[in-house]
Amino acid sequence: IALTDPQAAADIRERWHANLRKAAGETDPEERKRLLTVVVAGAGISGIETSAELALAMREEASALGLNPSDTSVYLLNAQERLFPEGPEKVGRKLELTLRECGVKVLHNRKAMREETGVVTLSNGESLAVGLCIWTIGLIPNPALRSMGLPLTPEGQVLVDECYRVKGAPSVYSIGDCARIVDPRTGKADQMRCGEGVIQADRLGKIVMADLEGSPAPVHKSVPMDFFCIGLGENRGLVWGRKWGLTMMITGKPAWKFRNLAWDAGSMLR
Repeated sequence: IALTDPQAAADIRERWHANLRKAAGETDPEERKRLLTVVVAGAGISGIETSAELALAMREEASALGLNPSDTSVYLLNAQERLFPEGPEKVGRKLELTLRECGVKVLHNRKAMREETGVVTLSNGESLAVGLCIWTIGLIPNPALRSMGLPLTPEGQVLVDECYRVKGAPSVYSIGDCARIVDPRTGKADQMRCGEGVIQADRLGKIVMADLEGSPAPVHKSVPMDFFCIGLGENRGLVWGRKWGLTMMITGKPAWKFRNLAWDAGSMLR
């Protein structure tokens, strides 16, 4: 199941719950092991957060069903050599240590090639018997964009200028995951994250008003600092930032609280 929307999340929850209930009555040890195993394919922030939350929830549910919590297995497949390549190696190590404490086994330099009849085949030729495979392998622009007659990059993002105006389409703007937005000063393209999207949305309102009034519109600027908030289960988290050559890292419960505040702000919740 690809983790793409709330319905997919509900389907994932129902699947692993059903698998644990089956495992509680399963007498074949190999089948019980399979039912208690989940693979999360893709070790970006979504994969990291999903695997941590899932491992903790599965252990709690297994205990309630009379199963041994340590018999549950959650594997996180990372195509790269370490976690969190966006930051220093020590941040990746801290993430992996916390995931291990949650019950997640990280497998580096491995991709999930396919999942068929309860078996996930990996890029190195190995295979894992699983009750559920969750795909968190990144973002793509909505394929519907290709049918709209808009100018697109080869990857399918809408081409816009420094004020989010779609090239060749007067009075049409594009922001967020579907747009290729580049800082004209640095040449740096915004990532497909909510943090960038919220800032773009705020600026877009000012741009539209300026265009309506015929006044100079504000120009896109990249997020002023590298900043990541990662949740690792209740009361566990990691916040990392970098600016002016300095780095900051917060872990544990303070990071979890900070992450929740940041997500509420990013979701415009009050």
